[in-house]
Amino acid sequence: MRKQNSLSKKIGKQIVSINNLLESYFNSLRRFILDAKRLRFDKNNKVFLVIVSIIFLTLVYFLIPTAYNKELIQKEIKNQIYQKYNIVVKFENEIQYNFFPKPHFNSKNLFILSDKRKIAEVKNFKIFIDFKNFFNFNQIQTQDVVFDKADFNFKKSDLAFFTNLLKTEPNRNEIKIKRSNLFFTNRDNEVLFINQINDSNFHYDLKNLKNVLVLKGRVFNVPYKLIIGNDKLNEILDFEFTSKKLVLKIENETDYKKKNETGNLKISFKNKNDIFKYQINENTLNVISEDNNKLFKGLIEFKPFYLVSNLKYQTFRIKDLLNNPFFLEILKSQALSNKNLNALINFEVKNVYDFDRFSDLSLKLKIEEGDYNFSNSNIIWKENVKVSFSDSFLNFDKEKINLNGRTSFDVKNQDEFFKFFQIKKDLRKNIGKIELDFNYDLNEEKITFDNLRIDNKSNKKIEEIISNFNSNSKKFFNKVTFKNFVNDILAAYFG
Repeated sequence: MRKQNSLSKKIGKQIVSINNLLESYFNSLRRFILDAKRLRFDKNNKVFLVIVSIIFLTLVYFLIPTAYNKELIQKEIKNQIYQKYNIVVKFENEIQYNFFPKPHFNSKNLFILSDKRKIAEVKNFKIFIDFKNFFNFNQIQTQDVVFDKADFNFKKSDLAFFTNLLKTEPNRNEIKIKRSNLFFTNRDNEVLFINQINDSNFHYDLKNLKNVLVLKGRVFNVPYKLIIGNDKLNEILDFEFTSKKLVLKIENETDYKKKNETGNLKISFKNKNDIFKYQINENTLNVISEDNNKLFKGLIEFKPFYLVSNLKYQTFRIKDLLNNPFFLEILKSQALSNKNLNALINFEVKNVYDFDRFSDLSLKLKIEEGDYNFSNSNIIWKENVKVSFSDSFLNFDKEKINLNGRTSFDVKNQDEFFKFFQIKKDLRKNIGKIELDFNYDLNEEKITFDNLRIDNKSNKKIEEIISNFNSNSKKFFNKVTFKNFVNDILAAYFG
């Protein structure tokens, strides 16, 4: 019995000891948690106050420019833009300060001047500033410039705006031009063409040590990218023009430290590469290119402007030219219809690839006071018919382009001529010349005729055939249609 009581007392003491240990442990844990909570709360209060103070002081610091004298700041901005880029600007409205997304001043309806004349109106103007020392109230350090929604009205002389940019001293800032238009006008302020400018910029290329102007835009409804670089140290000017729509790339590099500038112009069109060598003298530009298929020689006189070019091809595809959207858009814009532009272009092709049995094309284009004259041009068909053009001009009617004039067909070999058009032998008679007036619509690729005469004679049947041909929708550049048309004409004449 005593042993059992002794054992029970020992067990009871151990249980009490364990309970005391557990209670002590949990009491200590509770005090630790309370102390930790109290400590954390106090620490967070301090951190919170520090964060709030930093945010408050930062906001106050970034808002300091709002207290600047706006007139003085505008003058300083104008001076720094002129000093960095040689650009004269005029503020129409008071500048405003914003610090988001980074500190900058902005203004509405700013003007860019050239010789005291407004050459551009900028709807949205921004200039970013260095935020390292806002406590210096008397001076700010400008950085990047943004011209947004600008309308540039340029004459030929105003292109100095871009050439002056390329000549500026190197700096780490850039000019951005966004969502803008360039209206290129003549001396009479008539708009020759409009060039859209999208997300373009001017900057200094630290890697290649040259000023770079990048223009991304659209001209004659054709998107393009133009990169112009000026290495002032080595006096080398280079440019690269690319248009994915035209499958066209033009590259050039000019060493302008030489008295007579020379260079190579590389043109890649539809995966075909051509290199043109040129030399720029004081008043002239000479260009030459030669390969197995073509020979090109050109001369441009600057004062007064006059272009003479001779281009010879062994083979050429006419439809590559007529179906070229850039070529058509240039014609539509009438950019070359300038009274001060005079040119004589001789274009010769030995074999016309896409016109059946046509060869020896001699196209003489004379541009004088805005008129396009194709007279004195000719082409040979099947080696026995000479097709000549006289009084032939390009005419512009709103968005339509028409080539009209008078043409004649001189038949040298009558038997081959009759055989091709399948004229019955009993209808074949002597024939010397066919003459007619024509009008070719370049937009619709359709031709109409009038006043057709064979050896200076005509009749009512021929007139009816001409009238029916003009009224239908068939296109001239269809060999079957053309063959049937000529067959009907000759049958009506000989019958």
